[in-house]
Amino acid sequence: MSIKDDYFNPELTINSGQMFLWQKIRDAWYGIHTDRVLKLSIEDQNNDQDYKRIRYESFPEDRGWEKKLFRMDDDIGRILNTISFDPLVRNSIMRYRGLRVMRQDPIQCMFSFLCASNINIQRIRKILFNLCRQFGKKITVNGDQFFTFPRPRDLHEANISELVTCGTGYRAKSIKMLATKIYDREINPIELTRMRYEDAKRALLDISGIGDKTADCILLFSLEKLEAFPIDTWIARILSHNYELPVGKKKTGINSQKHQLTHQQYRYLSSHMRMHFGIYAGYAQQYLYYYSRHIAGRKW
Repeated sequence: MSIKDDYFNPELTINSGQMFLWQKIRDAWYGIHTDRVLKLSIEDQNNDQDYKRIRYESFPEDRGWEKKLFRMDDDIGRILNTISFDPLVRNSIMRYRGLRVMRQDPIQCMFSFLCASNINIQRIRKILFNLCRQFGKKITVNGDQFFTFPRPRDLHEANISELVTCGTGYRAKSIKMLATKIYDREINPIELTRMRYEDAKRALLDISGIGDKTADCILLFSLEKLEAFPIDTWIARILSHNYELPVGKKKTGINSQKHQLTHQQYRYLSSHMRMHFGIYAGYAQQYLYYYSRHIAGRKW
C-alpha cells in the first residue's frame, strides 16, 4: 500500500531530539534559531489530532522560515514510500504521523551536538540555554525574554571558565576550538554542504570533540546529507534487537546496558543501514530513534 500522507505534526517534530532550543510558553512554542526567536501557534486542531491551521512567526521577521526549517520542500510522499519497505519503519511512520527531519543552521547544529555527547536531552537543553543567556542577544517577545544563539565570535572570545559556568564541563575546550575554527574560516558550512557524504564526514571528524555519531547528526540535520544514519545507544538497541546486527555492549549499572561501538563497528553498522535504506536513510533513522525512546517511556 502506497503512503500518500503529507501530514505534518510540528509538536512531534520539534520534540524528537533533533533541535533542543524549543520551549512551550502558555499556548505557543518558541524556538531559538541563530539570531531569531521562532514562534509556532496551533490555531485549529480537531479531535483526531490533525493540525488544520498553524501560525508561524519570527522575531525579527523572517517570512517563510518554516518551509526551510521543516523541509517542506522535500517530496515527503516519495521519501516515506522509499523507506517504508521496512516493516518497523513503516509501522513507525503510521504510528508517529507527521514526524519530519529538520533542516537546521549548520553552525548552531554543530555546537548543539558537540554539547550533546554522553548526556540526556534535558541536560543538553540546559547547557544550550545557558550559553544563549550568557553569550546571546536578548529579545523580548510578547513580554517574554529570550536570548539568541551565540555567534562563533562570541564563543571564540570567551574564556574556558566562562564556558564551564554554562555547564559544558570537559566540552568547553572543544566548543572554543570549534568557534575559533569557524571564526577563522577554517570551517565553511557551504563547502561541507557541497561535499559528498564521506568527504564531509571526514572533515567533521577532524574537529576536536566530534565523533562518528555527532558528525552524522550534523550531516543529517544541517548539511543536506539525508543518507546519514546517526547511531547512538537508542539506535544501537534497535539494530541489535530488531535487525540482529552485531553491536558491542558495556554494562553501566544494574539491569542496564549501554552499547559501546568502536570506530570500525560504527562505520560497519552505518554503512549497512545506509545500504539498507538508501538515500533517505536519515529519515528512517529518525523514525527508529523516536520509536526506540517512545517504547522505553522516555520523555523529550
